[in-house]
Order: sequence, then structure tokens, then C-alpha cells
Amino acid sequence: MARPLRIEFEGAWYHVMNRGASRQDVFVSDTQRERFIQLLADLVDRFGIETHAYCLMGNHYHLLLHTPLGNLGRGMRHLNGVYTQFFNRGQGRDGALFRGRYKAILVDADAYLLHLSSYIHRNPLEAGMVECLADYSWSSYTAYAGHTKAPPWLCRGMVYSMFGGKAKRYRSFVEKGVDEDLTAFYRGKAVSPILGDEGFKQKVLERHGRDDSEVKALKRVHKPVSLDQIIAVVATTLDCNRSEVYQSVRGRQNLSRMMVAHFAHRTGQMTYREIARVLGMNHYSAVASSLRRLKQLCSENKRIRRLESAIQHQLTQNQT
Repeated sequence: MARPLRIEFEGAWYHVMNRGASRQDVFVSDTQRERFIQLLADLVDRFGIETHAYCLMGNHYHLLLHTPLGNLGRGMRHLNGVYTQFFNRGQGRDGALFRGRYKAILVDADAYLLHLSSYIHRNPLEAGMVECLADYSWSSYTAYAGHTKAPPWLCRGMVYSMFGGKAKRYRSFVEKGVDEDLTAFYRGKAVSPILGDEGFKQKVLERHGRDDSEVKALKRVHKPVSLDQIIAVVATTLDCNRSEVYQSVRGRQNLSRMMVAHFAHRTGQMTYREIARVLGMNHYSAVASSLRRLKQLCSENKRIRRLESAIQHQLTQNQT
């Protein structure tokens, strides 16, 4: 049987699912559910993978993930592997817990992010597990709906921005039901590995379908660049003092600080928690916010995009 198509690239969005082997339950206690949710926090800390929505069912789970670094496989191996070990110890068993690696559907977020968020959150309702979504504790819906405080690692900004940041408007959207086209997509006998129109599919396959394995191989060969090297290159390229990297002034954008955080994770292979500690940020979620802001700036500002490329080129030379 052919392995499912897996395309990874920086900035990719995925709907990730996995089901228990032989449809067995993979969550049989609240302790297990809590442990799985803790591991979602690890995804952003260890791998920079953002969780935008999740739902834990009895024998499977749904995740809406964004991968700024194009490293879904690494993150999912950690998530499924560590959780399986935890589950097996608690249940006095061994062997595989899930029926396979996982199913990852690459998503055109511009077209489907809102509807996919609703689809994931409505799972307990559609399955008849609850009559009101607010009563289901094991999804990110209650945080989106404003019923519970959102954990710092849950990324609601993208979805919330489309509703003016209003939880009430999001609740109303979810209550309307699941988009018919999305329902038809998931009810098909053979679900496509890409959720998007033909133009999106063609663009993805042309840009990323052939070279992905070569990119991964290059990443494995390269050695991490030291933080000191990163700061030196950033300071030289941006023509600033090294001390500016450690400065944080409310309301003022510090490009050098954002660049160092970006490359410390990307080429220095540092975790968000490590970056937050050395740069004096109050929480590792601040690193994720900084990287999202830098990505936005690069997409909007040609000068910043060129500076980022120049730093990347210099650091790549240092790796070889």
C-alpha cells in the first residue's frame, strides 16, 4: 500500500488526524487528555509548530496546525511517540496505540481556515456526545467562545481577526453548522491530501512536491549556528549595536530582536523557551508572536525581506 503524500514547507497549514489502532480508544481518562494537551504546548516550544484548534474524541483527535518552519513530521513523531509511551505505561500495555503515523491534509488557509476551525470544534456535537459545545471540555472551542481562559500556546489570532476579535461572533459562526463543501470533502471515499482548489493544488505540487526530500536532507547536514554568530551577523547586516538585541520597549518595534529570535530557532535550533530566556522575554509565547510579526513584515516590506535573505545567506555560509 502506497504511503500517503506528505508535503512539508515553511508556512504550511494542516488538518492532522489520527485514530486508535482497531478503532480502540486513545483517551480513556482525563489524565490522559490533559497529558496530550500538555504535549500540544511542547509543539510550539520545541518545534515552533502552532496549534490553532484541537478536539480530542474517544478514539481519535483533530488538530489544526501551522508550521512556520516546515517541520510537521518532526513535531508529530514527538507528539504521538511521547503520548503513546505515557498511555501504555498507564494502561499496562505495550505496542502501537495509533493505527498509523497520522493523516495530514494540507490546507489552503485563505479559503478554508474559518470553516475548518468550525468543523473541528463541532465534532462532539455532530457525534452526539453533547447537546451544547460549551459543555465539552476537551477542545479549544471553549477558549474561542470566551467560556474559558485560553492557554498561551493556543493561537486564536488568525481566526479571531476575521471576526473583529469578538468571541460572540465566532460562536454565532460555529452555531450555523459546517460548510456543505467541507462536509462533502471529508465524506468522500478517498479524502484528498490537499484541501484547496485546483489552482492551489497545482501551485503546491509545482513548488514543493519534488524538492522536499532534498531540502530535508540539507537541513540534516547543517550544523546549528551559535547564538553569538547569529547576533553578530544580525548586528552587522542591520548596522546596529549588539546590545539592541536585548532591549524591549513597549510600543516600539525591534527588528534586530525579531531577526535574532527567528534565526536562533531556524538555524540555531534553539527552542522558544531557550530563546525567551536568553533574550529576556517574559514567556516563550512572546517568541511565537515575534516570529509571526516578522513573517508579516517580510511579506509586506521588500527592504525587510531583503535583509532577512541577506542574514540567511551569511548564516548558511557559516554552516557549511
